[in-house]
Amino acid sequence: MRHAALLVVVGLGCFSLGTLTAQTQAPAQPAVVVGDLTTPLKALAGDGNVAISNAVLRDQPEVRVLHVRVEPGGSRAMHAHTDVKFHLFIPISGSMEMTVDDAHAVAVPAWQPFYMKASTRHAFHNSGTAPVDILELFVR
Repeated sequence: MRHAALLVVVGLGCFSLGTLTAQTQAPAQPAVVVGDLTTPLKALAGDGNVAISNAVLRDQPEVRVLHVRVEPGGSRAMHAHTDVKFHLFIPISGSMEMTVDDAHAVAVPAWQPFYMKASTRHAFHNSGTAPVDILELFVR
């Protein structure tokens, strides 16, 4: 009898462990929009946006990634992202001028991530002679 009781306890333990494992597995990933540097850039409209275009590289509930191109003399108007926890602005092919909350512009060198919290007002400008590509990462 003791042997049968032990088998029942072990069996229930294995069943419980299997159920727990099934409940803790990561849920299926939602559909995402995925692009790459060949994804066509689209001009960014709106007042104060000059010679700037972007393309979505990835868009899902947790994160959004954009490829942005700013032509020489191009600018992005002052704006804020209220739908994110934080935002990384990473120029990848040249330096950009970044203005935060109406302060003086600062240079952001190529490959130097610039970190901003949610709702930080910012604008940027390409004062160089060549287009600058930017990677923008938004964590929601």
